[in-house]
Amino acid sequence: MKKVLLIGNPTEHSLSPVLQQVAFDNLNLPWKYHNMTTQPSELESVVGSMRNGDTIGANVTIPYKIDIIRFLDELAPSAKKIGAVNTVQIIGDKVHSRLIGHNTDIEGIKTSIASESVTLDTSIASVIGSGGASLAVIAGLQGLGVKQIHLIGRNIKKVREVASKAWSAEITPHDLVSIPSLELTALLAECSIIVQATSVGMTGGPAPNQNPIPQLILESALEKSTRQQLLFDLVYSPTNTPFLNTASKFGVTGINGLEMLLRQGAAAFEIWTGQVAPIEVMRASLKGAGI
Repeated sequence: MKKVLLIGNPTEHSLSPVLQQVAFDNLNLPWKYHNMTTQPSELESVVGSMRNGDTIGANVTIPYKIDIIRFLDELAPSAKKIGAVNTVQIIGDKVHSRLIGHNTDIEGIKTSIASESVTLDTSIASVIGSGGASLAVIAGLQGLGVKQIHLIGRNIKKVREVASKAWSAEITPHDLVSIPSLELTALLAECSIIVQATSVGMTGGPAPNQNPIPQLILESALEKSTRQQLLFDLVYSPTNTPFLNTASKFGVTGINGLEMLLRQGAAAFEIWTGQVAPIEVMRASLKGAGI
């Protein structure tokens, strides 16, 4: 039986197996979706094993969306544009296989934000995090017309590296460790969109039940803001993170990563299969999973 992998660490919390397996079954594809929790030292061998002829492709999640690139043969324009991969396509056979990296997160992010029935001034936004997900978020925000983005993270070297890429929007890097509280509060208050693009708050992650922004600062920013705001947490397990609970507390629109998961998963399915994804069947599978 052919298989599709989910490469990341952790992977146990992921709903991608539910989402993709129901789509395979719906179209009578004899494929099996497998979690592949991978240690950093194992990444090269796991990717290499995908050339064995039994694997159709893979999804890639935290923390390997950037690291996996060096083990691939080619990048599609979507992945080349931002330097991050969340989907791997395999072309050819066991002898002449080619691994091609794609990024379907970008469209998922744009669709998730655009689907909300709120009218936003999309001139300025904040992104929390500097990993592979943040690259897709910035590209997605650009596609929605955002002109200025505050990029906030704990690893200021990585934050500056991301900010220095050839973006069309103006990206301003900030060190979450050293930025003064009043400055952070002010810049969050002026943003119409605040995106949480780290694993903080994720079930099974390194910092469950936590908020990437100090609670009092985020509360103060939402309270002081004069803008219509949207808080977007890419985490979807749990569906209500501390970050989103803060939005609810102040009557601010908040969305989790479920719609993004659905849309990027459907796009990945179409890359692997060449067929239209049964998106409503996939959406129903999330509800069936209790989400």
